[in-house]
Amino acid sequence: MSSPVTPDPAATVILLRKGDPFEVLMVERNGRGIFGSMLVFPGGRVDDEDVPEGFDPADDLPHRNAAIRELAEETGILLTPHGAMAAHTIEGEATAASSLVLVSRWVTPEFSPRRFDTRFYLASCDDPPEVVIDDNELVGHAWLNPQEALSKTEKGDAQMVLPTISHLRWLCRRSSVEDAFESAKGADARTLVKPRRVEDGSLIPILLPAEAHE
Repeated sequence: MSSPVTPDPAATVILLRKGDPFEVLMVERNGRGIFGSMLVFPGGRVDDEDVPEGFDPADDLPHRNAAIRELAEETGILLTPHGAMAAHTIEGEATAASSLVLVSRWVTPEFSPRRFDTRFYLASCDDPPEVVIDDNELVGHAWLNPQEALSKTEKGDAQMVLPTISHLRWLCRRSSVEDAFESAKGADARTLVKPRRVEDGSLIPILLPAEAHE
């Protein structure tokens, strides 16, 4: 039996927009690749450029840098210490990587031919700039309240992977953006969410770290 494929490090941003109800930014990937035609949160792999020279391996700064970069590349939204800004109008602006709040860390099951070790981060913005999607990787976007997003997959109007569905369900139990951030406190990168296969062949996750006390 061959050894499991080593997971690629990756990062995802769950970007919330305040409102009643609050909304989350979702993007639709094109039909190519492993997540083809899926409705997901913005994100992608950690690249060499995300890894600072001499960084502490115990630090997740490369993942945070990747999350900020992928959000900007895919949606045109750059998270800065001064708030969310249009990425194409800014050059050399400092990013708000340290303000991201870790929600969970997911690792693709060992039997999968392509694996990712993904950290999901929470971020928020009061008045985001216009979303400008990457027409190469994406074909659409939408600000949706979590229940509305789940309804799309329940009705067959959208396809989602398990981590996306699980985080949307978690958000459905949050009363506000502030509640979401409060609930995410205490999550750490040492706690892994490893989906497991059940008898019918489907996958189910263990509880998100933020829900362990609920």
